[in-house]
Amino acid sequence: MGNPTDEKIAELERAFPSHQVWVVPLVIGGPVWCAKRWDWKPGDPVINADTPGHLREYLEETAEQ
Repeated sequence: MGNPTDEKIAELERAFPSHQVWVVPLVIGGPVWCAKRWDWKPGDPVINADTPGHLREYLEETAEQ
């Protein structure tokens, strides 16, 4: 059985192959789920969310733009 966080990261990266996804663990407040385009440059947005589900929603919104 794999790490559930790694599995969610892999799932999101399969769904959004143009984005790199990672998690920042915090002592207080729980993890922050993050994503940025693989071709990211300084000044480009980095997407942050409190859950993998919210990150998926934000990435879907970004894809629609």
